[in-house]
Amino acid sequence: MDDETHDELRDENGAGYADLTAQRMAQGGAPASPASAALSAALDALTSANTEPRVLRDLLEAVLMVGQGLDLNESLQRITEVAASVLDAQYCALGVRGPHRGLQAFVYTGIPREVRAKMGRLPVGRGVLGELLDHPEVLRIEHLGEHPASVGFPPHHPPMDTFLGAPIIVRGELFGSIYLTEKQPAGGAEPAEGAPVPMFTQQDEQIVSVLAVAAGIAVENARLYERQRVRHRWMEILAHRGSEPMAGVALSDTLNGLCADVAALTGAVDVFIVTSDADDPHLHGHTGEPVDASEIAWPGLSFSVSEVDAAGAEWMRGGARWKTAQPMQRTPGDFGAIVLTHRKRPSWEPEEMAGLAGVARVASLAVAYAEQQQLARDLEMLEDRHRIARDLHDHVIQRIFAVGMSLQTMQAAPQEFDRRVAQVIDDLDATIAQIRTSIFDLQSAAIADAAVTLRRKVLDIVAELARHAPIVPSVTFSGPVDTLVPHALATHIEAVLREGLSNALRHSGATRIGVRIAAGDVLTVEVTDDGIGISPHVNYRGLDNLTRRADECDGVFTVDTTPGEGTRLIWQVPLPDFPG
Repeated sequence: MDDETHDELRDENGAGYADLTAQRMAQGGAPASPASAALSAALDALTSANTEPRVLRDLLEAVLMVGQGLDLNESLQRITEVAASVLDAQYCALGVRGPHRGLQAFVYTGIPREVRAKMGRLPVGRGVLGELLDHPEVLRIEHLGEHPASVGFPPHHPPMDTFLGAPIIVRGELFGSIYLTEKQPAGGAEPAEGAPVPMFTQQDEQIVSVLAVAAGIAVENARLYERQRVRHRWMEILAHRGSEPMAGVALSDTLNGLCADVAALTGAVDVFIVTSDADDPHLHGHTGEPVDASEIAWPGLSFSVSEVDAAGAEWMRGGARWKTAQPMQRTPGDFGAIVLTHRKRPSWEPEEMAGLAGVARVASLAVAYAEQQQLARDLEMLEDRHRIARDLHDHVIQRIFAVGMSLQTMQAAPQEFDRRVAQVIDDLDATIAQIRTSIFDLQSAAIADAAVTLRRKVLDIVAELARHAPIVPSVTFSGPVDTLVPHALATHIEAVLREGLSNALRHSGATRIGVRIAAGDVLTVEVTDDGIGISPHVNYRGLDNLTRRADECDGVFTVDTTPGEGTRLIWQVPLPDFPG
């Protein structure tokens, strides 16, 4: 490299990168990180050694290429290929350090596929490779077999002699190491006969140091991107499954879907959601076939990972041997857990642990919400039954008592026997109809998830209008009201009931008001009372509206009233010919 090119890589005062770093620290600036210091030292060594511009250009291109992309696996493979190309190495590999000193992943280039198929398992961090893990610094060896840490090669392994390795540091921690072997002539030229075997040089050490720093930055960027993707996937699960209870999705569907999502995201064999209610275990959600919840146990109230004897646990299936438990609390003193099974001991990142804790909270809220909804439905059903019981007491029991009184008076007036018997029969028919209506009401109230029926609508309207009235109208149904009456008639029926009942409750002065809904060839809506009747001099606009509604449906509306003897409103439309 000429002097001009060399000077371009230094500042006007002749200070190199390491000198500039020292100047910044002396001026009160932030100290350089270890990676920055190592990079500065390597660059200074390169620029001070009159390195050829071609080498610097190739190194710059290599650094830029290493930094491309955000997928971690692709980045690791790209690092090995770039390093082998820049340093003219026949083989290059990158070992990722595992949690227990050895290598948990090994990426390589240069070994043909057919050779790799005969080699057996990849290195796990012994010998010279382990030396770099124990002493993370650049290591250059002329002859591998002569190094004290060498343990030889397994069968079918390609021969390797020259060696160059460097540690990859990420945020001050050893991520792994990069290994290069079998230095080749520059540019891929064939070595001349009798020429010495190419060896890695001190300049190669400086280049691999720069590549190792660039690799560390690329790995860190890829890991940050992957963590962000993991957070995003957990957030999607929490948002999707967390909103399902409010949307009316069944609890079992929500929790089973939650288990399936967690299993897909974590690679678990199975995921279970279990609770312990008063020492009675219950399985709320699961993947695969259900299991006996009493076999699943979790230690304490904190996140835990433990090995399980799969031979004695049927729920440890699919080759699973490890159990991860994330506790969940539903109510004070009532606990549960999300339990995951894995074939190998899982390594949990902080983002995954936070996501699993969020899933536990969503599951807890879903179970609690379902219990509160069930409690509300039970209370509503009890209120309906209380109202029906009150109606039975106020109407049915009173009618039966009145029938008994009529039977007793027959002995005192034998001459009116026939009329009294007819009256008793009518009263018994009305009582039976009232009991039948109450039974239908109980059935409709017991089916919480069923669609609102016409019977239910009629009873709700009557209850609403009579809420503050001194008397409660009786309601009877005849025929298949819920199945034969078209839905389009519901608004007309509601209008008839509201108009007829409002008039009877406010203006009639009646002591008894009755509603009858009958379905056959004709739908009949009838409202009767025993009040003062409708005066012929009163103009009720609402009754005219009911007449127009009947005309729209090809039906009729009649008013039968006598002053002092009550009123009977009859609204009828033909069902088979109804145009809805």
